[in-house]
Amino acid sequence: MQRHDPDGIILLCDFCRREWDGQEAMMEGHLGSIICLACLKTALPNQITTLEKFKCTLCQRFNIPGSLRYWPSPQDPETFVCHDCLMQAAGTFSKNPDVDWTWDRTTGK
Repeated sequence: MQRHDPDGIILLCDFCRREWDGQEAMMEGHLGSIICLACLKTALPNQITTLEKFKCTLCQRFNIPGSLRYWPSPQDPETFVCHDCLMQAAGTFSKNPDVDWTWDRTTGK
């Protein structure tokens, strides 16, 4: 998410609305969507299963087949991240030597 400011464009996490300070780890999805590492850490163990239709904010897909688990934003009831995007972001953050966090896909921790 972006916000225009007199000093330029401010990047924000789509899920918690925290501004990116250039130091905190954030992952960009399609069309400039962003999830921060703090939200990812919260989302991974708190996914819910649904039969309702939703659109993932990061990948822009509707009801990803075989992956109807998701995490809704605590700040915006219309903002969701799908299980597939959470897994991809977790793997990418975990492999980044500049990010002090690891995640094991087999254990989910």
